[in-house]
Amino acid sequence: MAKKTLNLTIKESSKERAKRIARSRGISVSRLFEEAIAREKDPEELQFGPESAAHKIYAMVPESEKMDGLDYKEMKEAALKEKYGI
Repeated sequence: MAKKTLNLTIKESSKERAKRIARSRGISVSRLFEEAIAREKDPEELQFGPESAAHKIYAMVPESEKMDGLDYKEMKEAALKEKYGI
């Protein structure tokens, strides 16, 4: 996957701390950031608890009508393009 540049505005002390942590792990600050992001949950992933209304509605859909393997992010982007012409 291609790498892109990201500029961050952070406190000088955070910058220096990130450098020290990365150096102690033998990795770059960029890699440290990637690892930190990888540990976070993606807010765009479809997630709902067993007590949520979404879960209850999903449970009501017959198994034969459920669609697996959908890319919800792609579907969202397509809907936004259709609605706003982006």
